[in-house]
Amino acid sequence: MQRLALLVLLVWPVFGQTAPFVFRGGVVSAASFTSNLLPGGGLARGSIFTIFGRSLGPATPVQVSKFPLDTRLSGVSINIRDGSKVTPAIPLFVYEGQINAILPSSSATGTLALQVVYNGQNSNWVPIRVVDHAPGVFTATGAGRGWGIFQNFISAAEQPLNSGTNAVRPGAVGTLWLTGTGAIKGSDSDTPPVGDLPYNVEVFIGGKTVTRRLYAGRAPGISGLDQFVFYVPDDAPTGCFVPVYVRVNGEVSNSTTMAIMPEGGRCADQHNPIGAALIQGGKIVHSILYRGTTSAKEFLGIDVDVTADKAAVRAMQEPGGQFAFDPFLAAPPPGTCTSYTMRGNIMTSGLQMSSGGKALDLGRLSAIAGSNSIELTTLAPGIFSTILGGGYPALLSLFFSTGSFSLASSSGADGRAFTVPVASGVTLDGFNADQLRTIDRKAGLTINWRGQSGVAAFIVGSAYDKPTNSSGLFLCVSSTGSSSLTVPDYVLAKLPATRGVSDQGEARLFLSAMPALRETVTADQIRVFSARQDLTVRSIQTIR
Repeated sequence: MQRLALLVLLVWPVFGQTAPFVFRGGVVSAASFTSNLLPGGGLARGSIFTIFGRSLGPATPVQVSKFPLDTRLSGVSINIRDGSKVTPAIPLFVYEGQINAILPSSSATGTLALQVVYNGQNSNWVPIRVVDHAPGVFTATGAGRGWGIFQNFISAAEQPLNSGTNAVRPGAVGTLWLTGTGAIKGSDSDTPPVGDLPYNVEVFIGGKTVTRRLYAGRAPGISGLDQFVFYVPDDAPTGCFVPVYVRVNGEVSNSTTMAIMPEGGRCADQHNPIGAALIQGGKIVHSILYRGTTSAKEFLGIDVDVTADKAAVRAMQEPGGQFAFDPFLAAPPPGTCTSYTMRGNIMTSGLQMSSGGKALDLGRLSAIAGSNSIELTTLAPGIFSTILGGGYPALLSLFFSTGSFSLASSSGADGRAFTVPVASGVTLDGFNADQLRTIDRKAGLTINWRGQSGVAAFIVGSAYDKPTNSSGLFLCVSSTGSSSLTVPDYVLAKLPATRGVSDQGEARLFLSAMPALRETVTADQIRVFSARQDLTVRSIQTIR
């Protein structure tokens, strides 16, 4: 029953309509929650998938509990149509806003159609894309990102979930839970066969390849659910948010994380103190004052660099907890990369991925450089983003000078007025950004710069494809003192291909030194993390 609970991921509210209706883009992997219509998406044969909609099933959730599984559950059935052939899927969990089901291993591949039937009422048909492999790791956040469902093996009777307060040790054994590895022989409605599946399975932990694997097959007694048991690499990096990827026959999973510490226990990141603060919870302000420089030739046809000074601040009451996660605060360990995908433009609407903490009311926030002070503009509750100076044409003078920098609050319901210093930071240059106009995802991406002792590079790449309304982003932190970093092919795999046409999408690289966050605790116990950062920004012409 504990394992069956992994199948119940999310419950949506009552909608009260009679005829079932499946939402557009509402058919996703039950683990990664990647829409099957997005590049890199798809539903794997033999996998567990999720349908979101309204009036899909009974008002009280119903879940299967024994074999053999049926193609009908509490009045709900699911039709998969391939031309004139209709094959039923196997429902596992049904509710008015959500269905979890198994896509039969015998399904055809390609673009098919799906329909839900509830008590004789038919839903709309929606397209789905069925593939052979689409590994998806289940997550504790239930959103397909953040903490993967990974059990630290202590003994047969003690296998706690990996979390920010229960890290695994390098070299220890654990179990990763996922779906979408691939089809099995025989019926998915019966107890699945036990044994390794006949596919090329690779697991990467913090950029290190798992070499000691004990099992990679269906979970005993659970159809559609996959179980990988392996040793964490001895040389895996440590930290709170170590990236985890799975690749099966060339198809890459969602990026998830696990906590790894030399002695286990509570995790900590020396390079990113805000990670531990996120897990602890409380009032947190994350402030970056940055100068970005890009080439105007890319969008104005003028061969000149354009520089702008900006401020970005996030002020939230974080709930904390062992599975607390936010993609904007969870930087990976040095020498590693992580990635995210979403519908829409991640460069303009990526805030949708935020953890959703409660916005803090701190009154007016201002950025201060020397004697200059500019009030910040609210972009969304708790989110501030403001151009402080520069740009093209340069209507405003550049804001940052050689003076001291600080962030100030006027006071609000969640805290009294404060002024905190912002560290000047360091600058990295010599990036080979102008040579990175084309990215071949299958070859990886090597980025070079002039290294500095004790300084790490912070690298972000993003891409948006307008025709498919899909986007992806990768984020990397280099080792300190290094002068190069290679973004692995499996990290780049989820980026949508670009079309080389300006009105069909956009892609960018952001390169800088890793900002050294300075923590200041105010009189109201608000933890303010702040830094100054200089960014080199370049367009990517083609991702293929």
